Amino acid sequence: MVTVKLNYIRHSAKKLRPIARLMLGKNVDWAINTTAVMSQDSAGFVNKLLKMASAAASQKELDPSKMVIGEMMATEGPKIKRMRPNARGRSNKYQKHLAHLTITLKAAPADKKAKPAPKTKAKKESK
Repeated sequence: MVTVKLNYIRHSAKKLRPIARLMLGKNVDWAINTTAVMSQDSAGFVNKLLKMASAAASQKELDPSKMVIGEMMATEGPKIKRMRPNARGRSNKYQKHLAHLTITLKAAPADKKAKPAPKTKAKKESK
């Protein structure tokens, strides 16, 4: 099991979560290839985190190609507060969002033989 964090990303967690949900339970190699070709900016951050996790897994002498994404979270980070000048000497406040991405890789479950579906009794049709 490998856990990697990418902190203080200049991106909102709300935009990172849909990509993170899409990757849950998928193979790491598949996820890296998929996020590399996605058009969203969020996919670039997720791709970077997946590559970091893959490198951490190989550092621990685990095979990254046999690992799946067990958990991926995008949480809110601190907000950067700014002011923008406005008309008549006033100012508007705005916030820049930061996020933290966390991923946990786990070993892929061993493929078991699929059990055949249980046989059911055929219902009699009445006419």
